[in-house]
Order: sequence, then structure tokens, then C-alpha cells
Amino acid sequence: MTRVLVTGVTGNVGYEVAKKLQEMFVDMVGAVRNIEAARSKLGDEFTYVKLDYRSPETFIPALDGVNRIFLMFPPETDLPHFHSFIRCAKEQGIEHIVYLSVKDVQFLPFIPHYKNEKEITRQKISSTFLRAGYFMQNLNMFLLDELKTNNRIYVPAGRGETSFIDVRDVAEVAALTLTEEGKHRDKKYAITGNRSLDFYDVARVMSNILGRTITYSNPSIRDFKAYMVEIGLDESYVNAVVGVHIPTKLVLLELKRIARIHLQGHDGRFAGYRCRSFLKRATQSGIRIRVVFL
Repeated sequence: MTRVLVTGVTGNVGYEVAKKLQEMFVDMVGAVRNIEAARSKLGDEFTYVKLDYRSPETFIPALDGVNRIFLMFPPETDLPHFHSFIRCAKEQGIEHIVYLSVKDVQFLPFIPHYKNEKEITRQKISSTFLRAGYFMQNLNMFLLDELKTNNRIYVPAGRGETSFIDVRDVAEVAALTLTEEGKHRDKKYAITGNRSLDFYDVARVMSNILGRTITYSNPSIRDFKAYMVEIGLDESYVNAVVGVHIPTKLVLLELKRIARIHLQGHDGRFAGYRCRSFLKRATQSGIRIRVVFL
């Protein structure tokens, strides 16, 4: 019987994965650092278990009765602690890990996702790596305040293009790779949107939808960090945001590829799966966006 441990369940991606698994009537449990805080945010929508990568004593109880894991890496986590959990998962007989990575990670050996993929592979755990593009939902998260206050997109992404992906698409693929027995063993799936955009393009789309001019400031990493710390954001959080945008700044992300999920470790059925487009999602969300921004 399948029982899935879903990490990051209080965040955008983990929540959508957990919700999708529930829709499929798959037994799952949400791993959280603080059960009371999770219940306060989500109510009793899911069953929760405590998991804190800094506290190894939480590992075995969190893995009790579980045979599969949807695994996310919290940016503030030390790699040795995270890798200890991966080794514990191996020791506890976990059958399969679906790890949320980033697209083009194979070209970025200096980022944690590269090292985490290597550790999972080193432990010889059956795995699927979901190498996702840039989440559309980021526009409603760490970009939102600057959009509302200063009518600008303020991230250090340079002129690099990226492929936007809706977290719901990631969740659908994750749910399938967690539940389809043996079909996705040791596969690497790059999940992209339907076209490449730089943040100047995104600003133009948002300007059209919102009916006012949105600009892309294209700050340097130094200027971005200094400004964000100055307005009161935690430095570790700011560093995490920088880390999200460095691959795009280096122009290593989407290079005008075809509009679908691209697979390294091919699965013909996924190859026909069409992701939600940024323009379509932005248009569909236009009324709500106006309410948030005005």
C-alpha cells in the first residue's frame, strides 16, 4: 500500500501536491516543522507529522509507515542536515523519492539542488527528479510588494529568459510519478511552460492586464540585496531569492524550446502534456490581480 510523505506542504508546491494526492485517494501525510502552525494555516485538511532537518530525532518518526516521499529543499537548510535525512530515508527502506529540483541544474554544480540530486543518486534510492522552470506564483509572493508599491518587478534576473510554470502543473506530474509503480524510476523530467520570457516581457504582459505601466528594474545582485535588507527583509531570505534568479541571470534557463514538458528520460505520455501558459494564467487571474494591486 502506498503512503506518501509530502514535504513543504504549507508552501505553494507541497500544498498542491498534497491536494492532488488526496484527489487521487492516495494515503499521504504532510511533513512540517511546526504542527500547530500548519493546522493554524491549513486546518485539518491533511494529517501532519513533525520533520525538522536540524533535529535528526524527528527523521524516523516522520518516516514511519511511509514508502514514498515528495521531497523539497528549504533554502535555509544546511546541506549536511538535509543529506542526513536522505541517508535515513535509505536506511528506513523508502522505495521512491520524487525530488523537486530546478531546470538546467546539470549546468549549475554550485547550487544545492545539484548536490542534492547527487546525494540521492549516491544512496541508490529509486528517484524522479522534477527539474521545474520559474514558478508563476512567485509573482504573488516575493515580487508582490514591489509590484503593488512601486509598479515594478524588482529581481536580479538580468536579461535572461526563463520558462514560467504553474505549480499546479508541477503537482500533477509529481502525483503521477509518486503513484505509477516503476514507471518513473531514475528519471529526470524538465518541466517548462509554453514559451520563453524575460522579465521585460513579463512587465509588458502585466501592464496590459493591470491597465497601468509595470517596469522591470533589472537591479544588480548587490543593489537588490542592499535594498531588500534596507526595507527590513531577513538577509537569509534575500539570499534565497537571489539564488532563485541567478540561473536566469546567467541565461542558462529556457532557450526557445518547444511548448510542452520536456523529458530527459522520456515518457511518451508526458510528452503530450501541455502546461498552462503564463499569458493565459495572467489573463484568467486579471480580476483578482487588480483587486490585490489597487
